[in-house]
Amino acid sequence: MVPMKEKTVYLKSFGCQMNDADSEQYLGILGRAGYKPTDTPDGADLILLNTCAIRAKAEQKVFSELGRLREYKLRDPSVKIGVAGCVAQSMGKGILSREPAVDFVLGTGSAGDLPEMIRQAETGRRATSLLAKREFDLDTARLESVRTSLYHAYVPIIYGCDNHCAYCVVPGVRGPERSRPLEGVLREIGDLAERGYREITLLGQNVNSYGKKDNENIMFSDLLHAVCKIPGIDRIRFVTSHPGDLSEEVVHTMASLGPICEALHLPVQSGSDRILSAMRRGYTRAHYLQRIALLREAMPGIALSTDIIVGFPGESDGDFEETLSLIGDVGFDSLFGFVFSPRPGTPASELPRRVQETVAQRRLQAVLDLQREISARRNNALVGSLVEILVEGRNPRDPQGLTGRTRTNKIVHFQGDVSLTGTLVAVRITEGRPNCLIGVQP
Repeated sequence: MVPMKEKTVYLKSFGCQMNDADSEQYLGILGRAGYKPTDTPDGADLILLNTCAIRAKAEQKVFSELGRLREYKLRDPSVKIGVAGCVAQSMGKGILSREPAVDFVLGTGSAGDLPEMIRQAETGRRATSLLAKREFDLDTARLESVRTSLYHAYVPIIYGCDNHCAYCVVPGVRGPERSRPLEGVLREIGDLAERGYREITLLGQNVNSYGKKDNENIMFSDLLHAVCKIPGIDRIRFVTSHPGDLSEEVVHTMASLGPICEALHLPVQSGSDRILSAMRRGYTRAHYLQRIALLREAMPGIALSTDIIVGFPGESDGDFEETLSLIGDVGFDSLFGFVFSPRPGTPASELPRRVQETVAQRRLQAVLDLQREISARRNNALVGSLVEILVEGRNPRDPQGLTGRTRTNKIVHFQGDVSLTGTLVAVRITEGRPNCLIGVQP
């Protein structure tokens, strides 16, 4: 008897950490269906793209990638191509019309339908699944996720978003907020701890809203206390936090629990109250700065990062100067900067007074230049200090070196044996650069 050929899947993920967690879950579901992951689309039986729709550029990347992948289907018509994630949810059947090589479209809440979508594709039917299936066992799927790391793991705790910022498609493609029951979250993290994982990142579009709409009467601070009781997990991070929902209770909880890392990503988007109002962010500049002061009082060594959008409709030179001044006043350790990207169906896409692209690009460069100076200064201040890092593996730019992260989420490069991967080691910082630290083992 001729042995059956092992089926393989090539999965490429775009976008945020939630997409990465979803991709790990997809690989677990596909594993039960007999698929093994492969690092190349060449020879794969199934090609799956997990997509991001937060900006137009991210969406364009998906269709550029599909154009490149088309050749594999032309070479072998039995190859199946699927599109999942946020672009799938927002465009639906439009993807099938736009790209003939795509066999199926899988929305953000339809992971449980993945095997059925493949079966339909194998019968020659092009299909879509855009509605969440209640019978899908999320907790089991999470436990069976194929993790990309052996020491760090993503754990979603809340899905969707209720904030409805003027520029954002997330409520439309991810749906309203739904918190996972605490029992399922703790079971997943307990399983990870038993398997030797040292660090977890709790995920959600707005983790601060955990539990607010559910009947368990367990809020985010309660969850943090419960997670920190699980033995074996040395580090706990969480993203993303909304400034309007970051309570004093959460801040004090962070400061009181040893496993919680001294790092927080707190997107501000703009330093101008006028623009924040137009963005429907639900807080003011003063409120944001008060949260920063509270965090630094409770956790003096905390590292802060943020998101900035420049070129929002109606943003004047004065508004932009307020953003630059806020960046300087806070002194972020790092930031992610973007030019406003109008997304279909969002209120901001209908706003007049668009900022010229050349002006927006100039503003973005000014933000990045300022942050580079601040990051270099803050990192230089760490020279001589001894820091604990979780070793991630080989430095991609130095085959003889290693790379890892501090509790404050700073990248550190140093010389060491690859056997240290996945362990906590002490490193003395010898050089601070804008995007990383250089160190040696004492």
